[in-house]
Amino acid sequence: MRFLHDFSVKMLSRFNNIASERFYEFGDFENSLCLECKEAVFNPLCPSCLALQVEAWLASYPYKETREKILFKIKDYVKKTNHLPGKPTTCVSCKKAQASLCPYCFTEYVFNLLKKLKVNRIMLKEFLMFFNYDFEHTGYSKEAEKLGVI
Repeated sequence: MRFLHDFSVKMLSRFNNIASERFYEFGDFENSLCLECKEAVFNPLCPSCLALQVEAWLASYPYKETREKILFKIKDYVKKTNHLPGKPTTCVSCKKAQASLCPYCFTEYVFNLLKKLKVNRIMLKEFLMFFNYDFEHTGYSKEAEKLGVI
């Protein structure tokens, strides 16, 4: 199980590096607004690709019932975001025009979902270690600090 976890960490790191490098290849800066927060999308990773990464991360957790609840809710959220009106940005990972939400809004949803499902602090801390897109520490990072998981 630990090997799978270490492998997931390496893949997430590689995924995020490739994504940030490819952003400038697409250069659609003017139409890169998140349909949730209306901010510019500087890390155009679509919710589907991020959901796959969260699924890979969750694979190392033995709590099958909790894992399935989380994945079900995330997949439902992704389906809903795919039908938001507006012009999505091209995802740097899958190259499909489906990055309608910024990674911050997606990970905020997942963070709040994890809290709502009352997962343990270790899981919350690890989620934020891999998926924290609150770079300015003005959103869910503040709450995470209060919870003692950052």
